[in-house]
Amino acid sequence: MKNRLIVAGIGIPALLAVIFFAPLWGWAIVVGVMASFSAWELTHTVLGERFRTRFGVYAGLAAFAIPLGAVFGYATITERAAMYALFFVMFLEKMIALERREENLSFSDLAVVLFAGIILPILLSALVRLGMNRPKPAFILLTFVIVWITDSGAFFVGNAMGKHKLAPRLSPKKSVEGAIGGLIAAIVGVLLFGLVLKLCGCWVKFGWLIVYGVLGSVAGQLGDLAFSAIKREHGVKDYSNLLPGHGGMLDRFDSTIFCAPLLELLVLWIPAFGM
Repeated sequence: MKNRLIVAGIGIPALLAVIFFAPLWGWAIVVGVMASFSAWELTHTVLGERFRTRFGVYAGLAAFAIPLGAVFGYATITERAAMYALFFVMFLEKMIALERREENLSFSDLAVVLFAGIILPILLSALVRLGMNRPKPAFILLTFVIVWITDSGAFFVGNAMGKHKLAPRLSPKKSVEGAIGGLIAAIVGVLLFGLVLKLCGCWVKFGWLIVYGVLGSVAGQLGDLAFSAIKREHGVKDYSNLLPGHGGMLDRFDSTIFCAPLLELLVLWIPAFGM
């Protein structure tokens, strides 16, 4: 717990400083780092003994490039170039492995690297694309407000009142009561977030913000369980020990991968605030 609090005490202020004070390309670099480490961790976890360091490098490089392409207005070409490069290199790896009669590199192994290096960073890049709206900090913070408050609400309510297991095989400590508590906390959180925005001069539609809070909280909790399912399947507790007390980058931002793209869609379809 001590390590967890230390990492959070350093990491959260640093993250907020980048969101509020860095240009959007600076934030894109941070998201690229998140995506790159997440791609490495996922590739390493799923492939296990079949993992080869260069596969993680391939996926990590592609994952880092995609958020940067988004911020400079080249999202489509960057995603397609990264996809083709990773596709080409991994199939070349497969052909070479078969020709040399090395340990077989299966199609499912290729799919893991492609998913980690392309799909995962495209989803995380929603954090960059949200920042292209104004006010930038508010749209980026939206995801973290919902995810962090949901986690906190679920933790405290679950500890105080949790009696019914939510998904015991995936995450034994999570309870139905905690999930409901996290959902309610997210609704309260987005309403307070909207009130602050209104006081800062933004227009706000509180009804749509409630929709954001409900759907974002559900998506975030599902993201947590989904990536827990991968860990359980492969018999690991954490994706890595990169962040002491928190596990790996993917352990910390699994909910974000599900929540941010959904919020991006909601912002496009039913705007809830703006300048």
